[in-house]
Amino acid sequence: MRERTVGDRGFIAAAGKHVIHVAAMVRPDAFVLVFLLSLAMANAPGTTDFSGSYTLTTAKYDSKSGKDVIETLTVVQTANAIEVTRVLNGKSNTNRFPLDGAEGGYFTEDQTKGTCKGRMKGNHLFLEASVTTRPLKDGPIVTLRTRERWELSPDLKTLKIHTEMDNPDLPIKLFDPSTDVYTRK
Repeated sequence: MRERTVGDRGFIAAAGKHVIHVAAMVRPDAFVLVFLLSLAMANAPGTTDFSGSYTLTTAKYDSKSGKDVIETLTVVQTANAIEVTRVLNGKSNTNRFPLDGAEGGYFTEDQTKGTCKGRMKGNHLFLEASVTTRPLKDGPIVTLRTRERWELSPDLKTLKIHTEMDNPDLPIKLFDPSTDVYTRK
């Protein structure tokens, strides 16, 4: 048996009585399709990155103390999750919202446990949290669901968070929707 170079591609084929021709199988149409798809993905508008620090610009009034509420957000976003740290009058609370459709653990400011998840759609971030609690000692168990829609201004300096809170078991609204405006630091 002897070796012989076949063609100009430098492939080696072993030949006895018959010559075996080895050639690379390249489908130009598949290559062009992959190339065009990668270009389209590179030129598509990316998802908005909400990472950063924000301060609440529209003051809320705390009825207990008679003072304005001081609230800041620190947001760390990755491809799989978004972590939101809310500091309200010096008290910090951090939650991690999975962005892949899975549910994550959620804790309210008073450490009531629940579930949460998030998703990106266009330039908006949607966060949802659900907590089952008993607000009154002898009262019924209540499920509260909070849904937020986040939107950054085109200059990325202003964050608007539209919040709706409800009880999915009741046909009536318990809370009016609200919108908070934050300024990026």
